[in-house]
Amino acid sequence: MAIKGIIGQFFRYKTLLGIFSPIVAVGLAFVVGAIVILIFIKSYALSETTFAALAEKGVPAAISDSLKTLKSKEFPNRSEFEKAVKAKIGASDYARYGTVIAKQAMSRENPLTVYNAIFTAALKSRDGWGNVLYRATPLIFTGLAVALAFQCGLFNIGGEGQMVMGGFAITWIGFTLVKLPAFLLIPLCILAGALAGGIWGGIPGYLKAKRGVHEVVTTIMLNWIAVAFTQYLTMAYKPKESWIPHTFEIAKSARLSRLAHYLNAIGIDFPKSNLVNTAVLVAILAVIFVAYLLRRTKLGYEIRSVGFNPTAAECAGINVAKNTVLAMALSGAIAGLAGVNQVMGYKHRFRYGIFEGLGFDGIGVAFIGRNSPMGVVLASLLFGILDHGGLAIDVSTKVPREIILVLKATILIFVVVSGEITKRMIHIMQKRQEGAA
Repeated sequence: MAIKGIIGQFFRYKTLLGIFSPIVAVGLAFVVGAIVILIFIKSYALSETTFAALAEKGVPAAISDSLKTLKSKEFPNRSEFEKAVKAKIGASDYARYGTVIAKQAMSRENPLTVYNAIFTAALKSRDGWGNVLYRATPLIFTGLAVALAFQCGLFNIGGEGQMVMGGFAITWIGFTLVKLPAFLLIPLCILAGALAGGIWGGIPGYLKAKRGVHEVVTTIMLNWIAVAFTQYLTMAYKPKESWIPHTFEIAKSARLSRLAHYLNAIGIDFPKSNLVNTAVLVAILAVIFVAYLLRRTKLGYEIRSVGFNPTAAECAGINVAKNTVLAMALSGAIAGLAGVNQVMGYKHRFRYGIFEGLGFDGIGVAFIGRNSPMGVVLASLLFGILDHGGLAIDVSTKVPREIILVLKATILIFVVVSGEITKRMIHIMQKRQEGAA
């Protein structure tokens, strides 16, 4: 009976929608990415095979001989190729034979080769997995922040600002209280990041609860205020001898160890240069905390109740305003912890460049993960794979790494579309089950 109950729970509408909708979205996004690669990614190069094909097409040998000096070159677009060919054979001959030459010289990248390069670089080696985890760690924090606020019916798109405020607070504590031992300074830095992010998130929560100001407007404005403010503080605490806009380094006692240190100690061979560090453990604790908060505590129940129906929640005696402020403050605190990975585990100083975009990527991560803690983890790993694999395709293929941005964008679009597609598929499945019964 217990097994039947589990199976029945699995095949319920919301469970299936939560599982299949992101899978469908990712699949459709990769199809669109393949189409983009086939249509728009072209290159031009002359080889012995090309010259043989030109001879078969009736191109005079004199023209082919003129082009042989271009044999070792590759042109990323048609305009550059046309310019080089015209310079060799002249405009009149190009008008006659240019289309044939361009057609034979053109080559396209196989999308399967591109995807293979992405996933091979990310998943084939321990170093690749480590880099995926490193890139996924800050996205777990920012994704959880968006997901937690959304559970309360709030759209927190201020993760970028909350993250940089938390990151700077971590840095300031790290280079100011340098005399503290590691067992005090590390927790203090983490607490400072959460506190700064929580305050920055609590501001739009308060404005929403007390003044009715929509959180989307306030969080957008606070994002840029936070970025400008931290950039000003960065220059105020910049070492005089440095021309790079970054702060002083945090104390060594405030830095997190890389996982390679511990893995190699227990006999697991892991590259010492890999950036994944113990911040990933903090991210795992944050996931457990949010999951427990939402499902096992009174506060979590109230937050979800407000998100589901604030009017009904208020009639039931739940303080909607209080939970709105708390949800946004907790959301901001979690976003502020992204600096644990970026500052304490990686650069050991504050610089906006190491944070840029992570807050906005967290919105996509939360949407793909359907605002559940475990879904956020899986979506963060997917983005980590794409980000790290994107570095490989620049080297091993002719496709620019910007294709990763196309994939991310289309995944987000299809998360919405696939929800409706999956809903109809599940409706059909349920009708068949009812008919069979």
